[in-house]
Amino acid sequence: MRLTVTAFVFSIGTLLSGAVYADDAEIAAGRQVFEHCIACHAVDPGKQGFGPDLHGVVGRPAASLPNFVYSEALKKSKVIWTEYNLRAWMSGNDKMIPGTRMRHVSITDVTEQDYLLAFLSSLQGPPRDHAVDAQLLLDNAVEKMKHDGAKAALAAFNQHSGDFINGELYVFVFSMKGQYMASGANPKLTGQNAYDLHDASGKYLVREMIDIAKKSGAGAVDYVWLNRADNKVENKRSLIQRVGNYIVGVGYYLN
Repeated sequence: MRLTVTAFVFSIGTLLSGAVYADDAEIAAGRQVFEHCIACHAVDPGKQGFGPDLHGVVGRPAASLPNFVYSEALKKSKVIWTEYNLRAWMSGNDKMIPGTRMRHVSITDVTEQDYLLAFLSSLQGPPRDHAVDAQLLLDNAVEKMKHDGAKAALAAFNQHSGDFINGELYVFVFSMKGQYMASGANPKLTGQNAYDLHDASGKYLVREMIDIAKKSGAGAVDYVWLNRADNKVENKRSLIQRVGNYIVGVGYYLN
């Protein structure tokens, strides 16, 4: 029996080592793909070239570095550099944001995009301010609702790999009666009634969101919720804003 357990542990260790090696190999391959970009972009924080540095770019709002002069088109885009948006940018930046000054050879091969994203993700920037990121995502979602209408916006919010997913941040929408209209984390919730949904302490958070939406139109709700990243119940805050008969929100963990 001892030999069996030892063999099992050895196998698991081998698999884990293989996974780490695979990650390292993807980053190394991405560094090679980055040769397409290195003429204009640096990876060291604060080091500028013809383009801004890409240290910590994954998850960063576009046109947000204070020491670089961006095009007006990029500044007005309100884009967050999620994986989805970075792929679109690699494929054809001038189509994604007409008026951008950046020119490059399009990277349309999905595998090359995977490698480049792995490399860019390895360039960790300073810790993100989740409150700022959540507010930015909420602002973008509200603008989407107002500009494109509810039907198109709700469909966009329900996409797992779309414009409105940024790491653990996602957009959710309730009706004024507490029915799920969209959830980036779990689109299958759409149509379910969450009026009586409560947190681990018994707080009816959706009812509170409805009250805030009716009284002031926007605000924040604090509650305790399971963080699936570490499987722990943690403090969470959802920023919400009413748009017509909908409550649009984005939540983030406070810990």
